[in-house]
Amino acid sequence: MSLQQSLAIVLQVKDHGDSDKIVTLYTLEHGKIVLIAKGAKRSKKRFVNKLELFSLLVIHFVPSRHSSLMRLDQADLQDPFPRLRENYELYIAASLLCELVLHWTREHDSDEVLFRLLVWALEGLSTARGGAKRTIIFFHVKMLDILGYRPDLTGCLDCRVLGAPGVLYRFSPLRNGLVCSRCELQATANSQPLSIQTIQLLRRVQDMEQGKLERLHFSLAATREAIALLKRYDNHLLQREVQSWGFLG
Repeated sequence: MSLQQSLAIVLQVKDHGDSDKIVTLYTLEHGKIVLIAKGAKRSKKRFVNKLELFSLLVIHFVPSRHSSLMRLDQADLQDPFPRLRENYELYIAASLLCELVLHWTREHDSDEVLFRLLVWALEGLSTARGGAKRTIIFFHVKMLDILGYRPDLTGCLDCRVLGAPGVLYRFSPLRNGLVCSRCELQATANSQPLSIQTIQLLRRVQDMEQGKLERLHFSLAATREAIALLKRYDNHLLQREVQSWGFLG
């Protein structure tokens, strides 16, 4: 079969045998794909320093008629995002973004908007465009929108009110929305407390254009609440552990 070409972000790399590597990428044209890079562990030209996590590549590959595993023929490095490998916090944040895409997407299910969002977030981390955790929040909230898992933060799911004086709010992953202390007197398992300030900030992230997100400021408290919510939401919907969350300080 003829060679195909695509922009791609490296999501995962695994050794295979003595000389090969199995590479999972999220591509612009083909979504998530898995390829075998023959001789990559011994390559001194074709793949050297290219098949690294979160690198932006132009790949040339050969589809397979008999397997979902395709052959990677060539990789041209577009942006290795070197700063992300020099700082532990940035490395963990970038790894988390890629792991989220790895677990939240299916093979060969392309989405140009999600691909562009991932590149935008990696560029933001690499150029110190805002804090790492804030970039994670922006990316994750927008990703959930793209994939159809937008949390309902418009008001309590039962009374539809938001911001009543003295009322506390929790996010229920099971119900995909907010419940208030008037409608649910006792907190249910796995629900996450959220302040009105955090709820309002997350709603603005949902509704704001991607290019304007940098205008938003998250306090330390709002950042902690938002990160805790997204981590809990991942565990509930994916029914698996996203390992990079555990390394995020």
